[in-house]
Amino acid sequence: MNKYILITPLFFSLFALGQDQAVEEVNPVTESVAVSSKSIEKSGLTQEQIVKLDETTRILLADYQSTTKEFESLKLYNDQVQKIINSQIEEIENIILKIDELDKTNQRIVPLMLKMIEGLENFILLDLPFLMTERSTRVQNLKNTMDRGDISTSEKFRLITEAYKTELEYGRTIETYRDNILIDGVETSADFLRVGRIALTYLTVDGNKGGYWDTQASSYMKASSSIRRATGDALKIASKQAPPALIKIPLYRDSNE
Repeated sequence: MNKYILITPLFFSLFALGQDQAVEEVNPVTESVAVSSKSIEKSGLTQEQIVKLDETTRILLADYQSTTKEFESLKLYNDQVQKIINSQIEEIENIILKIDELDKTNQRIVPLMLKMIEGLENFILLDLPFLMTERSTRVQNLKNTMDRGDISTSEKFRLITEAYKTELEYGRTIETYRDNILIDGVETSADFLRVGRIALTYLTVDGNKGGYWDTQASSYMKASSSIRRATGDALKIASKQAPPALIKIPLYRDSNE
């Protein structure tokens, strides 16, 4: 009975010792598992970082490609703009040269135009005195035009040549018009007949008085009854109220009249 009692404590002692050794053997495995777990966790973090870096790289690459395309587009645009600028610079240089040439031309042509206007004015004063208000106003307008800076030199020259053409046409046409004339100191309305630059006659509206421009005396002379009749007939022909016919027109006073 005492033997069993002694054996039992010994057994428990041996059992406890074996259990402690087992615990000591298990601890290294646990530690190894823990290290592996931590390594896996660290590997997971590294993979996540790699994914993030890969995403960042793709974004940067896309930005780079987009920027490269934009740069190429801007370069093409800048090259084209530079060509336009170069063309405009050449055009400006050509304009400057033309302005210089125009200034030199103006120095020669402006005095010529002033002389042309003066010559036209003197010609009208020496010509038959028809449409004097209209013609004198035309000359005065040319003088005013020459003083204006908003009208080009070419336009001024065109207006002068147009005035000369108008005066030239007067020598090739027959015309009738109504105007006032002083007869015996009284301003009277009369119908005038101009035959080119050859003759200028008039007949009062009532038909009682008439006259003609004497080229030798440079003044109006009273018309005889025959000249008044001829003037009346010519006025009808010029205004297309009668068919064409031969008419007698006075040029100057006949000393035998």
